[in-house]
Amino acid sequence: MVTLEDVKNNEEVEALIKGAQKQLDGLGYTEHSHRHISIVSKRAGDILQELGYPERTVELAKIARLFT
Repeated sequence: MVTLEDVKNNEEVEALIKGAQKQLDGLGYTEHSHRHISIVSKRAGDILQELGYPERTVELAKIARLFT
């Protein structure tokens, strides 16, 4: 089963995050790389956990939020 840590440690995902940040830098946006996506990912998981969703659903939400 794929976990959040698996995705975070994936070289292709890392390249996507860095590439996205370069594009946002060029557009004048503030920081949206690791710090931002980690915060958003954790909050998504916290919300679903508080609502009583299964642990796998919580983990998938955290993974999905890495890409927004």
